[in-house]
Amino acid sequence: FHLIFHHLTIGLSLGILFTFLLNFFRTKTDYSPPRLSQELIRESTAMVVSSLVRRGMELASAKDREVPSIHLSGWFAGLFVFSVLAFFFVVFSIEYTYGMVVATLAAIEDTNPDLYIRVESDFNPNKDVDPVEPEARTLRPQPVTSTLRTSIKHLRARAGFWSRFRGFGLFMTYSLAEGFLFSILPVSMTNFGGQLAARMIIGMALANLELTWVHIVISEPSSKRFYQRIPGFKSWLKIAPVVAFEQGAVCAAFYIPLFIAGAAGALGDLVVDPNANLPPAELVSRAATAIAIPSLLAALVSIPVRAVTIRVAASMLPKEDDAIVPFDRSFGGKVVPATLGGSGKLSIKDAWATFDGPARIRYLKVIGKAFAMEFAAVILFSVVLGCQVHAGALTYGIRRSEANA
Repeated sequence: FHLIFHHLTIGLSLGILFTFLLNFFRTKTDYSPPRLSQELIRESTAMVVSSLVRRGMELASAKDREVPSIHLSGWFAGLFVFSVLAFFFVVFSIEYTYGMVVATLAAIEDTNPDLYIRVESDFNPNKDVDPVEPEARTLRPQPVTSTLRTSIKHLRARAGFWSRFRGFGLFMTYSLAEGFLFSILPVSMTNFGGQLAARMIIGMALANLELTWVHIVISEPSSKRFYQRIPGFKSWLKIAPVVAFEQGAVCAAFYIPLFIAGAAGALGDLVVDPNANLPPAELVSRAATAIAIPSLLAALVSIPVRAVTIRVAASMLPKEDDAIVPFDRSFGGKVVPATLGGSGKLSIKDAWATFDGPARIRYLKVIGKAFAMEFAAVILFSVVLGCQVHAGALTYGIRRSEANA
């Protein structure tokens, strides 16, 4: 869902990769075009359509023959496209599986689940009793989410191989709905106050989808479709304020520093004359510097508030759904069922207060490990793609044959 931390990890990954490739472009082209960053952005968003339009314009006008473009070379092009797709798949898989699914389980799992007794399976009634060796041992099992490996093994054993992508259908539905709603709202990207309000409104409107996603992730496999598990209006009234709190806290941490920086004139360097002969790396560096502190603050704020939202949503898990990891539905008696006069859910304050220290550490470790794996994947693919660009798979500019023509 719309988590600033999620977008920060993906954005940082793309930023590193983009900057790395820009350096190769600067060394492989015959000149340094002033609008390189604008052309790259336009090419990445339009791809085939813009390429066809540009080709048609080149045939129709002599001026357009001077328009620089991206050129793919031979079989290297297929390898480059495959590598880019593999990069997105690997980074997204890491983020979704570990940064979202496993992190959600870590946020709700009990640190000290009920003790159980292991009885020896080869018990022999005729064997002499040895007072030194007990017949049964009391064990304290380790939490499932104590390591990423045990988390994935547990999910596979209980929900199959594709359990690492559980809830993906609802995730895509939420993302499309969020993107559509945000696109129809008349809010400028530079209107930071409007952006914050829009995020909160959209988050509240789709709160039941977020609630359902949490329930799908933390519960045993169900025969119901995800749309059959979406709760009604009463549940929305309970979870919407929590989602508004999450969206408001995270977005405020992101937009308020930008607003202050804009009021102080610190964002003036981002307004660049298209005709200015600035290196592409400098343009990227300016943009990265402007959003570095807001993104870091938003990421730090998103970690605890996301855990609060997950725990509140988990407290509303329907009785007919069994949890896939051990967790106390009453959260230490803080959740009073509606039939007994309670709210039937955790409050925001209790959601954090019942989140004990060891559980918080597990939760932070999962997020930290996910980010480390994503960063390693970015470095690996940056080297791979950079080598392909250096070998001539991708060039930018006017081909010499075209220029001479």
